[in-house]
Amino acid sequence: MRTSKLTIALFFSLCIPIANAEDMAYLLNSTPTERAASQTRFMQKKLKISQDEVAKIREINQEYAEKIEPVLKGSSIGFFKIRDIKAILEQKDATLRSVLTPEQFDVYTNAKDELKQALQQDLKH
Repeated sequence: MRTSKLTIALFFSLCIPIANAEDMAYLLNSTPTERAASQTRFMQKKLKISQDEVAKIREINQEYAEKIEPVLKGSSIGFFKIRDIKAILEQKDATLRSVLTPEQFDVYTNAKDELKQALQQDLKH
């Protein structure tokens, strides 16, 4: 279990800064749909996206949350898990870049710490 928490902590340090591995326990107890919905709500507020963009972003967040799920909860060794998740997140960023304006993408990139906090709050309740 310790390795799993460490792996998750390392993964999120690549995409969303975190304080410690214990903060990530909520991720293991959440579904991809819950995580995607939380991300979409945050992005809708932070990025001031249109209703058309909301639908596209919701689909993207759901798709990539589902792609990450088996890796996140899988039995791969830490390094391989991190590598696989990082690759998925890079694909997600490329997909988001095609939907968001450059300004929105910059705000999203710069707001990853806020996204982590919002996600954590949403999933703890």
